[in-house]
Amino acid sequence: MPVCEGCGTRTDDAHVARRATRLDLASRLRPTRIRVLLLDGAPPSRIEDYFYRAALNPADRSLGARRYFEELMKAAGVPVAAGSLETALLAEFQRKGFFLTYAAECPFEEQDDPKGALRRLAPTVMKRVQSVYDPAYMVPISQPTAELIRLFGMIGWGDRLVLENGLPFSDSYGVDPRRSPGTGKSLGERIKTALAYLP
Repeated sequence: MPVCEGCGTRTDDAHVARRATRLDLASRLRPTRIRVLLLDGAPPSRIEDYFYRAALNPADRSLGARRYFEELMKAAGVPVAAGSLETALLAEFQRKGFFLTYAAECPFEEQDDPKGALRRLAPTVMKRVQSVYDPAYMVPISQPTAELIRLFGMIGWGDRLVLENGLPFSDSYGVDPRRSPGTGKSLGERIKTALAYLP
């Protein structure tokens, strides 16, 4: 069985092929100069829900994935109107210098020990962010990325991290996908507000 370069697990050829597809879709929309790097924990298990796979029909994405897509567009200041083509929205997201990547390049559901995988992958993630992406700012957007915040701070990236009260931005998509308890603002609105104060 092959070893996946994205998560380090022994797996099958289909797993490796799915990772290659995700990387190919994302690389086509990577800005030349990344202003804001959004760092999530891991991609969704369904390829139809993958952020960079433009859906021809919004119903192709699950409800949570549609809302996630819309919130990240909102964070970048890309308006999503009824009937908007995702290809055009993703192109505008790229034009504004935004890029979404993941600490683990494979879904957590496909790993035996997701927390262990993140700890194991931390040096690789840091190297990739520093040498490949080199963004002006990095916004961690899910709880699993919390462990990486301290590590990025240790290498002098504290001024590039955009956090919410010292933690990653996150939302509980199971309760109300658009709102964060206590703030009254959606994930996208909170990220956009935080970025508005930066040079």
